[in-house]
Amino acid sequence: MEPNIEIAKLVKQSPKILPLLYTDLAQPGVRKIGIALETVFEFSTSMLLPIKLLNEKFKLNFERNLNDYKKKLEAIPEDKICDVNPQIGTPIIEKLTYTTNEEIADLFTSLLTKASNTDTVNQAHPSFVQLIERLSVDEARIIKFLKGENAIPSISLRGYLKDGKGLNLIKKNVTMLHFNINLIFPNNIETYLDNLCCLGILSINHGFTLSDDEIYKPLLISYEYERLSEIYLSRGYEKFDYTKSFYQITNYGLLFINAV
Repeated sequence: MEPNIEIAKLVKQSPKILPLLYTDLAQPGVRKIGIALETVFEFSTSMLLPIKLLNEKFKLNFERNLNDYKKKLEAIPEDKICDVNPQIGTPIIEKLTYTTNEEIADLFTSLLTKASNTDTVNQAHPSFVQLIERLSVDEARIIKFLKGENAIPSISLRGYLKDGKGLNLIKKNVTMLHFNINLIFPNNIETYLDNLCCLGILSINHGFTLSDDEIYKPLLISYEYERLSEIYLSRGYEKFDYTKSFYQITNYGLLFINAV
C-alpha cells in the first residue's frame, strides 16, 4: 500500500487506536482503557496520533507507557472506570508518545489513572499536566518522596562580622532532601526547591519554625554546625548561629502530589 494511502487510512480510523497496539481487545485491562479513553482517542485525529504510531520508536515508547497505565487500571473495578476529560487525557496521550523517562511517564500515567476513576477524578486538575512538563527527573523524585509529608524542615547558617559590619549567610534554607533521596544532580537541590516554590507546590516560611526542635537536629549534624562554628569564630567572626524555618507543602501541592 502506498504511504499516503496508509496515512489517510490511519487518520480515518484514529478513534480505533487500541487495535493498532493490542490483538486481544477482550483483555480486562485493554477494555478498561477503551472505556476510559474513548472520547480522548476520538480527539486524537487532531494530533495525528495514528501517524505517529507509524514510527516504530514512537509506537514502542507509547505502548510501554500505555501498558503501565493499563496495569494501574487493573486495580480499579470496571464499574468505577469513567470517561477521561479530553482536557486532561488528550495532552497526556500526546506526551506518552515521546516521554522516554520512566519516572516522568509514571507521573503522567498516575494522573491519567486518577482521571479514569470515579472515586478520584476530582483530584485530576488540568493544570497538573503542565506541572509535570516543568519537572526534572530529580524533581519528580522529590515529589514522590513528599507523599504523606506536610513540611520540610530547613536551617540557615550565619556568621556575624565584628564591630557590626554585617553577616555572611553561609548556608541558606538547606534541607535533608538530598541526603534522603537519590538525586542525579544533588548540587542542584536549591534550584529544585526554588522551582517547586515557583510552581506553587511548596512555599518557604521565614520567621516560623516547626514545633518539634528534634526535627532540626539531623540538619545541624549533617551540615556540621559545631565544626563550622569553630572555623568561622577562629577566622575572626564575632558570632556564628543558625535560624530555623521550613518549606510548607501548599494545598495545591498536596493535591498534585496525591494525584501523581
